[in-house]
Amino acid sequence: MPRVSVLTTVYNGMPYLPKAVESIFSQTFSDFEYIIVDDGSHDATPVYLASLTDPRVKIISQANTGTGPAAQHGLKYCTGEYIARMDADDYSLPTRLAKQVTYMDAHPEVGLLGCQMAPMGDKGVGRSLEMPITHDQIFADMMAGRHGIAHSCLLIRAARLREVGGYWTLPLQDEWDMTLKVGEISELANLDQVLFHYRVHSGSLNGTGMRRMRFSIDYSIECARRRQQSLPPISHTDYAKQMEMRPWWKKVAENVELHARSHYRLAIAERQGDHPIRGTMRLAWAAACSPTLTFQRMARMFHRPKVAQ
Repeated sequence: MPRVSVLTTVYNGMPYLPKAVESIFSQTFSDFEYIIVDDGSHDATPVYLASLTDPRVKIISQANTGTGPAAQHGLKYCTGEYIARMDADDYSLPTRLAKQVTYMDAHPEVGLLGCQMAPMGDKGVGRSLEMPITHDQIFADMMAGRHGIAHSCLLIRAARLREVGGYWTLPLQDEWDMTLKVGEISELANLDQVLFHYRVHSGSLNGTGMRRMRFSIDYSIECARRRQQSLPPISHTDYAKQMEMRPWWKKVAENVELHARSHYRLAIAERQGDHPIRGTMRLAWAAACSPTLTFQRMARMFHRPKVAQ
């Protein structure tokens, strides 16, 4: 039985998928199996996956269900003590798994471990976004709707993940709920080292995707709050109705913030890609729309030195 099960879900992952997969094959830690769930891709992804000959790889092909159900299905094939998540367009530095496994072995109280990471575009790697390293700060950030830990670079104790039921099979983004649940029964932590590059590109998240992501985060937080206060659970449909009943000015403020978040992400993608000047102008626009949010993000990014490319 391998110590680590690396789990990737992919939908139309080309052209970035090969670099992501090769970054796992290039790990200094080799005691792993690699479970890749092809969630109904209709580009060249199936052809690429069929070309993989490493015996540690297991390909699961299915009709498109979404990332949460695909990840939940992939968990059935994971046999390792730890589960490492890997997004289909990102890049794990060679010592990521080795350092995460070493830390988890030494800290049995930690159920879920991330690391510091840096944005990666077609033109190189930018500054890392500083992540908190202690459980209390990570959990507090997540309950406030801030990114305290990144799902795409997690190493999770399989027993803890299964204890909380794994991932949502709802038509929502799933990782926030799972992370909060694991944080309720064990500690969360981030390594204070950049071991992961996350890809930023203009097509990574549109306005609709941003709205869906924020609803998923808000709903996850509401579910956690209800668990903490021993209140009855609420369905995502009832929560959506509740949100629709808010005053108009709160909805306007939310839309402005979503607009700022979308332009911030696009700005980072353009600054690391072919349009650095346009990215800088877009970043200024995001700051004008939501100064507090944008400057918080930039402060976390510029607190660290630039990552070597």
